Amino acid sequence: MTSAHSLAASGASRPKWAIEVQSTQLERRNLADLLQQLGFELMNEAPHVAFSSPGINECTTAAEAYEIGKKLRSSFVGGVDATFALGSVIDYSRNPASRHAFLEVQEVLHFHTTFFDATLTVSPRPGLSEDELRAWHEKRAEAEYQAKLNSQLSQLVPAYFNPKAAKVLELLAIQAQTGVTLFKIYELMRGPSSNAKAFGQQFDISDNEYHRFAEAVHLDSVSGDWARHAHGEAAKSGNPMTKEEAESFVRGIAYRWLEHIRATQAV
Repeated sequence: MTSAHSLAASGASRPKWAIEVQSTQLERRNLADLLQQLGFELMNEAPHVAFSSPGINECTTAAEAYEIGKKLRSSFVGGVDATFALGSVIDYSRNPASRHAFLEVQEVLHFHTTFFDATLTVSPRPGLSEDELRAWHEKRAEAEYQAKLNSQLSQLVPAYFNPKAAKVLELLAIQAQTGVTLFKIYELMRGPSSNAKAFGQQFDISDNEYHRFAEAVHLDSVSGDWARHAHGEAAKSGNPMTKEEAESFVRGIAYRWLEHIRATQAV
């Protein structure tokens, strides 16, 4: 992690703006790694840390820079760190640097989505020396950190770069899903109905699977008040999904869709 002063001393261009991180529950390494994947650099700026980016430095006013910070904050608060809060915008064009504080009414929106997380307990083999055991634990800790980082990025990158992905993650976090919310998630991922065939091919969704899903979320004759409609139309597939199957179906597609968004948006 660098500072604005160390950047200047090393010959690198000094940032024009940086935005303070007023609060976060993330460790500094974790925060720096996450920001790097979004194109930001974390810097020491007492009493807080701060971040900057080429996009921030292109801003002509502190207010413009703060808008970029707000977008980043929404992505963090949405699933990675509910405590993430911004401080002042630091203006390095002045000597000494000045700070621009912004007061705003924030909507409190905390949600967390987890995809197929699993905990695997592994023990070191017997007979290791003290040094070997220390090395084993260090290697194990690093592997756990990388797994955690990958899980965080699977949400953070799509949420930051793609507004539809941010909405999908918000809806997936709802504890009590309904036919309405599940189909909205599906529509956000699929796009217009004209894209249905291409979407199905891309994510390996068979016609039969889709019809079974559609009957579960649409028809009250299948799912009662949980369904989107109330016209009493009978199911035709002969084997509509249960509510639980419909939710699992959507979450499985969402996992693959978000990974696709992440891969196409990587910095």
